[in-house]
Amino acid sequence: MNSKKGNNNGYTAPIKNSVILSALDRFTMYIYSLLKNGLFGYIFGAYKDDARSSVYDRFSKSKLFSHVSEFRYGICRRIESSAILNAINYIALVFLGCRLKVMGTFLSTFGLYTAVMTVVACFIEGNIQNIINHPSIAVSIIMLLSSVPLVLSKKTLSESLASSRIGSLIVRISGFSEVKLSHTEGSGGKMNVAFLLGIICGALTYYISPVYVLGAIFVLIWSYVVLAKPEVGVLTLFFTLPFLPTMVLAVMVLFVSASYFIKLFRGKRVFRVEPVDILAMAFILLTFCGGAISQSGTSMKPALLMVCMMLGYFLTVGLIREREWLVKCSVALVVSGVIESVYALALYFLGGGYSSDAWVDSEMFASIGRRAVGSLDNPNMLAEFLILVIPIAVSMLIGRGEGLRRFQAFACLGIMGVALILTWSRGAWLAIMIAALIYLLMWHHRSIWLIFGGIAALPVIITILPSSIVSRFTSIGNLSDSSTSYRVYIWRAVVEMISDNTWSGIGIGEGAWDRVYPIYSYIGVEAAPHSHNLYLQIWLELGVIGLLVFAVFIFLLYQSGFTLFAKLSHKTSLISSDISEDIMRRNLALGNESISRIKSDGKKQLRISAIGPMCGIIAVLAQGITDYSWYNYRLFLAFWLVCGLASAYIRNARGSISDIYSGKMDEEKADREIHVMNKGK
Repeated sequence: MNSKKGNNNGYTAPIKNSVILSALDRFTMYIYSLLKNGLFGYIFGAYKDDARSSVYDRFSKSKLFSHVSEFRYGICRRIESSAILNAINYIALVFLGCRLKVMGTFLSTFGLYTAVMTVVACFIEGNIQNIINHPSIAVSIIMLLSSVPLVLSKKTLSESLASSRIGSLIVRISGFSEVKLSHTEGSGGKMNVAFLLGIICGALTYYISPVYVLGAIFVLIWSYVVLAKPEVGVLTLFFTLPFLPTMVLAVMVLFVSASYFIKLFRGKRVFRVEPVDILAMAFILLTFCGGAISQSGTSMKPALLMVCMMLGYFLTVGLIREREWLVKCSVALVVSGVIESVYALALYFLGGGYSSDAWVDSEMFASIGRRAVGSLDNPNMLAEFLILVIPIAVSMLIGRGEGLRRFQAFACLGIMGVALILTWSRGAWLAIMIAALIYLLMWHHRSIWLIFGGIAALPVIITILPSSIVSRFTSIGNLSDSSTSYRVYIWRAVVEMISDNTWSGIGIGEGAWDRVYPIYSYIGVEAAPHSHNLYLQIWLELGVIGLLVFAVFIFLLYQSGFTLFAKLSHKTSLISSDISEDIMRRNLALGNESISRIKSDGKKQLRISAIGPMCGIIAVLAQGITDYSWYNYRLFLAFWLVCGLASAYIRNARGSISDIYSGKMDEEKADREIHVMNKGK
C-alpha cells in the first residue's frame, strides 16, 4: 500500500511542485482567507439557528401551556381509539394481507367488463368501426395482461413487497420497514368479493374512463400512505411537479400539509423554527395581503394559490430531516428533470417545439427553427426548471455515494444539458454559467484553477461550438433583437409603475397587472403578461417591503449555508477528541486511517450536498434579472421546494458528523458510512 502511495506521489510531484501552480494555490488560499476572516466571513458566518426566545421558554413553563398540552393529549387519545382510525388501519392490514391471486382476479374482471362496457357503448352510439382503436380497449388489454402474473402467484401483497426487487424498491422509497411488512398477517382476501368489485368498477367505465377509476384507486392508496408517512407526499411533489396540473399540485400540497399537521398535533413529528423560517412566514403573509389589498378584485385567488405553493418550503424543512429522505427528494427531482428533458427533446425533434416566429427573432436567428418546451409550455420556463435541477445532479456526480451513481448522474446531466441548450434561452445559459462559477468557488479553493482554465480555453470553445449557439449567446444585450428591445420597453414602463406604487404595490396576479400596465405601456408593447424581471415584479406586486423581506430571506438562507461551511472548514470545530475516536473506532471497527478518511470525506460530502440546491437557487435568481421566474405556478412551487431542500440539507449537516464522533450512530448508520467510504475508493 505504501508503494502505491509513493508511485502516486511520484506522478503528481511535478504538478504539486510547479512554481506557477504553487503560487496560484497560495493566491487562492489568500483570497479565501480574506473572505473567511474579513467582512464577508463576519456577515455570512454569523447565522444563529435557534430562534426560540425567552418568551417561548417562559410560556412552555406556564400553566396555560400545560393546559393546552393536556387538551392536545386528550384529543390524541380519542383519535387513537376512534372507530374511523381503527377502520382505516383494518382496511390497510386486509389490503397488505391480501393474496396477489385475489388482486389478479379483481384486475382481470375489471379489464374484461371494461371491454364489454366499451363495446356496448360503441354499439349504442353507432361507433362500431372505432371499437379497436378506442382508448378503453387498450386499457382493458393492459389490465388483463397485468393480471396474469398476479393470478399465478401464491404470495400475499406484503410478502411480495418484502421479497421482490420491485416491491423492495417501493418499500425503500416509501420508507416503510420490510421486516414489518413481511410479518403482516391477513385473511388473504376472498375471490367472490374481488370478482364483484371488478364487475362494479368495470360497469362504472360505461360512464367514465377506466383511467379515472384506476386513478381514484391509486389516489386512495397514496392518501393512506401520506397520512401514515407525510414524507412520501413531499417526495411525490418533488417528482411530479413538472407534469401535474397546477390545481392538482395545490390539492396535494394542502393534503400533505394537513397530514403533517395531524402528525405535529399528535406529537409524532416536530418543527423547529429558525430565523430563515420566520422570514419565509413574513413573505407568505405579505403575499396574502397582496391578494387582499389589490387594485383588482381577482387578486385573491392567485395570492392564495401562491401561499399554498409556498407551504412546500415548510413541508420540506419540517419533514425531510433525515439524510436518507434528503437524498430521495434530490434523486426524485433529478429523475423528473430527465423525464421532462426527454419529453422536450422528443417534441423538439418531432416538430412539437415552439416556432421561431413566436419565440425567436427569425431575421436575426434564421437557423433556429424551434425551441424545446416540454410539458411546461414555455421554453424559458423549461430552462428555469433545468437550471434549478442541474446543480443538484452535479453534486451527485462529484459526491461520494449519495443519490445516483456517477455514470448515471453524468448521463442525466448530458440529457438535461442538451435540453437546456435547445431551449435557446440566453438568460438561462448565462444563469447556469453564473451558478457554475459560484459552485466552483464554494466547492474547493483549488477549483479556481478550473475557472482560469475555462477562461483560457474560451477561444477554443468558441471555435468548437455551433455558430447558432455562439451568435445566440453573444446577442445578449443587443437592442436590435426584438426580444431584448421588448423587455427594455416593459422595464421602463414597470419602473414608472413602481414609482407611483412604491410602498403598497398594485397587488398579486394578472388581474392587477392588466388593469395598471396599459396606462404606462409604450407603443408597440401594449400587451405583456408580466414585467420579465423577478425583482421588479415582486416590488410592483408587494411594494418595497415585500422585496426587502424576500431579499432578507435569501440572505439568511445563504448565511446559514456559509456558516455551516465555515464550521466544516475548522478541523477542531467538530467533535474530534480521543474519546470520540475510540467510540467511533468501536462502532465502525476501523483503524486510524479509515477514521480520518470518514472525517474528511464526510465533511466534503456535507458541503457538496448543500451546494447543489443552493446553486440551483442562485441560477433561478440570476435568470430572474431577464425574466419573471415565478410566472408558472409549478415553477413557483419548485423554487420553494428547492429552498426548503437547501435549508434541510444545511440543518441535517449540522449534526451528521457529530453523531458519528459522539457515538450516537447506530449499526445501520455505521453500515452506510462504510458503504459510502468503500464506494469512494
